[in-house]
Amino acid sequence: MKKIFCVLLAVSVILFAFTGCGEAEEEVITLNVFNWGEYISDGDGSWEYEDEDGNVIEIPYLDINAEFEKYYAEKYPNKKVEVNYTTYASNEELYAKMTTSDASYDIIIPSEYLITKLIRENLIQPINIDNIPNYANIGEAYQAEGVSYVTENGEKTYYSATYTFCKVGIIYNKTLLEETFEDFSQEEFEAEGWGVLWNEKYKDLGILQFNNSRDAFATAQFMMMGEDNYEGAISYINASVLDEGGKEIYDRALEKLKEQQPLIQKYVMDEVFNKMETGNAAIAPYYAGDYFTMTWNCEDYELCLFYPEVGSNSFLDAMCIPTSAKHPEIAEEYINFMLSVSDDPTENISAINSEYICYGSPNMLVQQDEYYKYFVENEMHEEAYDILYGEDVFRFQKEGFACLDEATQNYLNECWDSLKIQDSEESNALPIICGVLASVIAFILIYNAIEKKRRARYWD
Repeated sequence: MKKIFCVLLAVSVILFAFTGCGEAEEEVITLNVFNWGEYISDGDGSWEYEDEDGNVIEIPYLDINAEFEKYYAEKYPNKKVEVNYTTYASNEELYAKMTTSDASYDIIIPSEYLITKLIRENLIQPINIDNIPNYANIGEAYQAEGVSYVTENGEKTYYSATYTFCKVGIIYNKTLLEETFEDFSQEEFEAEGWGVLWNEKYKDLGILQFNNSRDAFATAQFMMMGEDNYEGAISYINASVLDEGGKEIYDRALEKLKEQQPLIQKYVMDEVFNKMETGNAAIAPYYAGDYFTMTWNCEDYELCLFYPEVGSNSFLDAMCIPTSAKHPEIAEEYINFMLSVSDDPTENISAINSEYICYGSPNMLVQQDEYYKYFVENEMHEEAYDILYGEDVFRFQKEGFACLDEATQNYLNECWDSLKIQDSEESNALPIICGVLASVIAFILIYNAIEKKRRARYWD
């Protein structure tokens, strides 16, 4: 009896084992994506497309990361990807995370000059564009040597896939300017170019400046180009202190920024939105893609944007895979997904993402898509397509930031620190003066009160 029981038990164990083998467990993989804040469609909201016959299609802002998880699950039934999406506020924060922490990322989306640095320091790995067929959708104008790829012996090694591109413009409150100056001419104002940021007549309306060294110095360097009647921004905005005359470019730009400092209401980054949308400031250099967000939220004023004729910084951000990535193959799937398009406007991933973030799309199929063009011209701004895609607008080869050598970066940091220290001292000066005056007035009032009581006692 015991033998029969043992045999039955053994058979049961074997059958159970085979049953378990037949039901393959689902593998769960975490894909760590590190991106700028507010820089991907998150599923919040929608917009409506109306054709010539009045038919309306509601196009949602899809949750892109959730859509990728669904796409991957359908393609690989026994695998499941969960996107762990976190954000950073600057390229410098991203670089610090990558070099000083134990954090591991599968996808990062830095700006061009940082990508060059990451390539040099072997912090990002080559990508296999054979695994990213949608890479072919990226226009050649949005692929750059030393950023998108590195050429050696005639062969290209790819390191990044362009995510967005844009340009720095000058945003201004036309309503406030017209109300303040009876003779205000929009044409003459824009003809001043970068000079509007240094014009004292606009001080009381509020002039803002970038609160980061590279963009702020570039405004001064482009201003210098205009004064010098010089064409060739690269030799100004990417000057090296190791080259003859390079240090003088930064010294001169620093003096320009110091001259501007008494006119500046504040150095800003994200604060620019609130200040420009509420009319608390009237003029600011900023990224054109964010201009459209400001116009949506600004109900009481008319905001405008222009690119100074002398030039302005053209920039791009791109998707990269760190060398420490745990899932580089899935990261390539993610990049390919982000560049994917569809005839169905409610499922057109690349277009929907561009509609949400309002920056330029490097995807040529998106630029030519009728629904996307309708959105840009009707939902973003009537001049948005020209602002983003106009002829000779994006000139990265002529106006793009390069990765500065270490000596130049250190010198730029020193210059910026000296400017901000001076700004801090001037900002603190007014409270100190007010405090001293208040103390003097209080002393006089107390002294007079004591004297009055003393005289009253004397006469009593």
